[in-house]
Amino acid sequence: MTALILAVAVLAALCWLCASPLRLAAAGGVLAVAHPVPTVALTALAVTALTVAASVSVYRTLRAEGWHLVTVQRPAYAMSRAGGVAS
Repeated sequence: MTALILAVAVLAALCWLCASPLRLAAAGGVLAVAHPVPTVALTALAVTALTVAASVSVYRTLRAEGWHLVTVQRPAYAMSRAGGVAS
């Protein structure tokens, strides 16, 4: 029960912190100044998580739909006598 109360308290504190970009930036600044190792570790963890999520998304999309070449088809415009392009 104590762990549940502690987890809810931490979650509430994180929600309060993330509710304002100013508070979040201040907390990041304090963390970076106080000790940079946690900041570097959290940044590396976030980058790794985002990279894995993007890779899984791309893999699933390519596996489900296959590879598609995207080509741009431009309409054939007629050249005007003035040297520009006539629509």
